[in-house]
Amino acid sequence: MWFVTGMRGTASNCLVAEDAFVPEHRVMSVPAAIEGHYQTPFTGESLYRSAFVPLLTLVLAGPQLGMGRAALDLVLAKAAKKPISYTFFESQAESVAFQLQMADAATKVDVAALLCYRAAADIDDAAARGEYLDYRARARVRADTGYAVQSVVDALTILMNAHGAGGFADTSPLQRIWRDCNVAARHAVVSPTVSAEVYGKALLGVDEKITPLV
Repeated sequence: MWFVTGMRGTASNCLVAEDAFVPEHRVMSVPAAIEGHYQTPFTGESLYRSAFVPLLTLVLAGPQLGMGRAALDLVLAKAAKKPISYTFFESQAESVAFQLQMADAATKVDVAALLCYRAAADIDDAAARGEYLDYRARARVRADTGYAVQSVVDALTILMNAHGAGGFADTSPLQRIWRDCNVAARHAVVSPTVSAEVYGKALLGVDEKITPLV
């Protein structure tokens, strides 16, 4: 069953089929796909030449970018009329400390987007040329994606701190964004530490592999 803090609407279902015939053309070899070998007749389409793991990893970052931007926009929109509790500030926007927090959060969201768009361009450009990204490039895409996702999480922490405890009210969309983002950021494929180790090894030419998903 799917009883979790965030992403409650996504569900997680396991289906078991016994004695079911699966034709060969309906089966895809993941190890082969990781190396760029797909069982498909559509070899002329660039999508089917895209690097497998980088593409799947980057897909996980898209919702994070949207949630980070939505949270930032919401906090900024309320700042002009929302006071800072137990201070003389009748508007958050008047506070230099709040202004610095907004700049920091916005920059982190922007950095995340820039990294993801660069990764997407690398994947698309290589596919358009009919080339498969080499291991080092694939490792960098994975590391960039992990860094981007963590940047959004860090931005949300800043935004929640700056907005105040009201952001955790059941009626506030901020708490839902905060929960969904933090749960999604824990997906194993976007783990920042694992991804950084993969990239670091690739940069140094260390042959040891810690995951096949690169």
